[in-house]
Amino acid sequence: MGSVGFPLKSLACILIVVILEGFCDSHNETWCYDKPSCGPQTWGSLGFCNGRKQSPINIDTKDAVPWAGLGPIRFTNYEDRKLVKQLKNKGYQAEVVLHSGATISSAGLRATYYLQHFHFHWGTEDSDGSEHTINGQRYSMELHLVHTKNNMSVEEALKDPEGVAVLALFMKKSRKYAQVNPWNTLANLFKKIPEKGDTWDLNGEFSVGGLLSTADVSHYYCYKGSLTTPNCEEVVTWIIFPDPIEVSEQVIKIFSNSLYFTTVKEGRRMRNNFRPLQPLKGRKVYYYKENISVISCLLHCFY
Repeated sequence: MGSVGFPLKSLACILIVVILEGFCDSHNETWCYDKPSCGPQTWGSLGFCNGRKQSPINIDTKDAVPWAGLGPIRFTNYEDRKLVKQLKNKGYQAEVVLHSGATISSAGLRATYYLQHFHFHWGTEDSDGSEHTINGQRYSMELHLVHTKNNMSVEEALKDPEGVAVLALFMKKSRKYAQVNPWNTLANLFKKIPEKGDTWDLNGEFSVGGLLSTADVSHYYCYKGSLTTPNCEEVVTWIIFPDPIEVSEQVIKIFSNSLYFTTVKEGRRMRNNFRPLQPLKGRKVYYYKENISVISCLLHCFY
């Protein structure tokens, strides 16, 4: 009996540790979206989240200052399917990691910025969840294409006041796009990563350019802000395209029903993963549209 008791006790201890680890993952979160104990209203004590240049914001179009010197955004290698690397459920957002190679540049950006990953924010199947708003209007989802200056690592970029440039595009539910397209392909792939920590390797199923094929990138808003998740570092040049991309109702449904903040068993669906609007606090928002004759936002609004 004695020789059997020790292994049984050891097994019991192991089971208790596993159970407690799962409990801690769920109950000791530093920040989250869906609980009063760690939701966005508690983020003020984290990192820079109580700073003066926080994001997201509402863009009041009548107050935006036109600056043609920003110039059009030049996209390089966005159509390359080989650059999409991996899907990842990070426990607070769905992310697509990329190989190095896709870049943006413009007259207003003082470096070339390399696309590192993109991710999404959304509400529910029936409620809107974009982070930024235009004249108070919120859209179904918001896509963030995250770039770093001169291909810095994200860690390095977070230490540079111009380290990150994020392209933000809104997504709007539409019945016109029920057919198969890159958005439907991507949404169905996300079904493969329901739980926090899940990953799925990609092999050319779509390109970033394909996702943006219907986007109007001829005009945009620009302002200096922060990451919208803790630690909310104030290092981001935001470039926001106001005209939404139309996607099928099915795409919105898949995103809002297929992913979880933790585990399927715990049942916390990844929904409403957007930060509330932050005050502008004296910042100016600049607007670029072709054929407006002025100078660079980065030379005037950020310094």
